[in-house]
Amino acid sequence: MREKIIKLKNGGTLIYEHTNQNNCSAVEVGFRVGAFNETKMGTAHFLEHTLFKKTKNRTNAEVERDRNKIAFLNASTSMDYLVVKFFRTNRLIDETMEFASDVLLNSVIDDEFVESEKGVIKEELAMCKDNESRDIFVKNFKQAMSKSKYSSDIVGRTNENIDSIKFKILQNFKSKYFVGNNFVVSAVTSLSKNKFVRLVNKYFTDKIPFDKDYKEHKSYYGTNKIDHDSSLKIYKNEQEKVSLMMSFKININELDIFTKNYNYPFLTRYLSGSQGELFLNLRNKGLIYRLDSDITSFKDESLFNIVFETSKEKIKEILQIISLEIENVVTNKVDEKYVESFKKNLEYYQDEKMPPKINSKCHLNFMDYLSYGKIFKVSKWQRKQLIKNVNADEIKRISNEIFNKNNKIFVTVLGNASKKYVPGLNYFKEKFLIGE
Repeated sequence: MREKIIKLKNGGTLIYEHTNQNNCSAVEVGFRVGAFNETKMGTAHFLEHTLFKKTKNRTNAEVERDRNKIAFLNASTSMDYLVVKFFRTNRLIDETMEFASDVLLNSVIDDEFVESEKGVIKEELAMCKDNESRDIFVKNFKQAMSKSKYSSDIVGRTNENIDSIKFKILQNFKSKYFVGNNFVVSAVTSLSKNKFVRLVNKYFTDKIPFDKDYKEHKSYYGTNKIDHDSSLKIYKNEQEKVSLMMSFKININELDIFTKNYNYPFLTRYLSGSQGELFLNLRNKGLIYRLDSDITSFKDESLFNIVFETSKEKIKEILQIISLEIENVVTNKVDEKYVESFKKNLEYYQDEKMPPKINSKCHLNFMDYLSYGKIFKVSKWQRKQLIKNVNADEIKRISNEIFNKNNKIFVTVLGNASKKYVPGLNYFKEKFLIGE
């Protein structure tokens, strides 16, 4: 197996994968700490912005020079991590690791750069709010999950929050959480495991001690829960099309779906695929341009989503047709010919699929580790077995599970629509929660 999770001597973790791609490395390196751990909202993201200002070894001009000369380092913050990342030829890996180490571990936080950076972060906050106002997925998930926070929360949520963050807060956050206990590296590299471990030890592990007094904090990825009751919310704005999203709770996570049961992906394809009866029915009536169905996963459970865009006058007619198709799937078996066609397409897709870019694979490995404590991997043999196990009986079973009378449904409508055009929550429960 090419992927390995290696414990480092300072208590940190290396997620290592060897690649045969020529003489290059993709690396994400940082700490398992983010917006979920802060007391002053926006602190982790603000700290990320200070990394590339100046260090104990480099002036601000030298940081900018080396960012162009040695490697363009990027950085990102989430609910559960703060990392710097790069994709670089191995000829420069030594210099790049030194530079990454310097900005991550030796960045200097002072009043000058803290104050000057506030304006930049406020601009980013405004951009996030604009994006969120048009993002039906974010609004839908907030209905279902009380513990979730999204992009505007990571950035700081309000200008007042950003203004209240002083350099002392940033210093204290960094000294508390930038410890060996939280240290993590994800790498996809053509370097051998031993050589890469030596580089990590030289530039990071030996400089980040284990803190015996540090108290482990809960992970955001381990605490997310779908914990609200069914709901319907309309968010009115002036966009031309109305977006409508229905989400149904399912007690299965991504790891189980994509390592144990391909019938769930089949159902998403059946309801939204361009060859599916439902999509063709809606399209041929001139009701819809696009209908999507997918699964959004959390640690122990998921949301099965159906989303479409249309004009407000067509909403009820579209919902009626979708509900009839779901009733058919729940009470009857899907056409075996369609199932076999889907299985064949899956086989062709796997044959034709190009390997992901190594920087994308580096991030996927990192997220798998944060979410599940292991790397998500399905062999070709396992994939063939999963495809083989797709069948009409199992599809009917999971349909009854998803569209069940005892299940929860979360409906979000975004656009220039009112209650006049959108049925009430009881309508959705009666039409879509029909399984026994």
